[in-house]
Amino acid sequence: MKCPRCSNRDPDYFYKGSKGYYCRKCISFKRILIKEDIEPTAYDIDSDGNYKLAFELTPFQKEIADKLIAAVRDHDVLLYAVTGAGKGDMVIPLISDLLKRKKRVCYAISRREVVIELAERYQRAFEGSKVIKVCEGYTDEIYADLIVCTTHQLYRYLKLFDLIILDEVDAFPFRGDEVLNNIALNALNENGRIVYSTATIDEEIEKLMYQRPLKILRLDRRPHGRPLPRPKVIIGIDVFLFGILIGIIRKESKQVIIFVESIRMCKRLYHILKPFFSITYVYSSLQERNTNIKDFKAGIYQFVIATSVLERGITIEGVDVIIYKRYENIFNKAAIIQMAGRAGRSFKDPDGRVYILARENDEAIKGALKEIDDANKVYLL
Repeated sequence: MKCPRCSNRDPDYFYKGSKGYYCRKCISFKRILIKEDIEPTAYDIDSDGNYKLAFELTPFQKEIADKLIAAVRDHDVLLYAVTGAGKGDMVIPLISDLLKRKKRVCYAISRREVVIELAERYQRAFEGSKVIKVCEGYTDEIYADLIVCTTHQLYRYLKLFDLIILDEVDAFPFRGDEVLNNIALNALNENGRIVYSTATIDEEIEKLMYQRPLKILRLDRRPHGRPLPRPKVIIGIDVFLFGILIGIIRKESKQVIIFVESIRMCKRLYHILKPFFSITYVYSSLQERNTNIKDFKAGIYQFVIATSVLERGITIEGVDVIIYKRYENIFNKAAIIQMAGRAGRSFKDPDGRVYILARENDEAIKGALKEIDDANKVYLL
């Protein structure tokens, strides 16, 4: 037996109920019978595929965009581009090409906040198309010309899409989750293609490359043509690091994201700094997190303390970054690269500052610096 949704073949996960066998490995997504004759929901694409941007793609972005359109005709693709390179913009011509051919397209990413932001952005770009977000709180309508959803919501779309753009595949919870990966693959129709999009390649992505041969398209430049900010690493004991943190933020004139490793530290630091600075905080289970993010973007606060919830996908122009790293194995190499990548994204401020305050210069920090330096070598040619 094989589960049509998560591709499980382990007999220990199959259970025979009153209506037949079903898979318990992916039962959290809804029960599905193994022998069930699954037909994708038929819906028509009512879109001309036309789009407009408030800016032009750079020559480097345009080159990648053209290669994407050509590549997905025959291959699955890995789009490997540095943070801030504009991956979400480079796929717009590809989406347009599919919509013009009345093909079904989905853009999937792990974070709910990013789904909401991207759906609104793509609706502005594709004015003549219907774009919907499908995530927690937005599941009443699940079919449209362009669907932007969290990776978990892909369980709703068996055998349906001609193209899935799967962004931030190195991020939790998708990273290393065999069930989620197979659900994504089974959301494709027989001839469907997938574009994996990432800024960092790790052992899990290398596994994907082995399991499903991919054409790799790489871009090591941001649109403004400036290198990635290289973090300044400061090592010391906790009291020293806290003093350095206070010293940095007292001198800051820009907005700053302060990344911390836990909700406990996020709350604690917020209450310590709140009486002295214009500051808010964000973590995944905070009820007011969307309001706090919106207020920070609007400039109401100068500082935001955040867990990894702001690590990926969300662009806040003109910010500096402080990574407050006290323990090993909490912020890994990919997380540090992504956090550092929040800085220097603006044309007005392409050289944002990044500080890493840590107890020791561990392998995660060394690996992140090496990868940033390797990406920046293109500017030395």
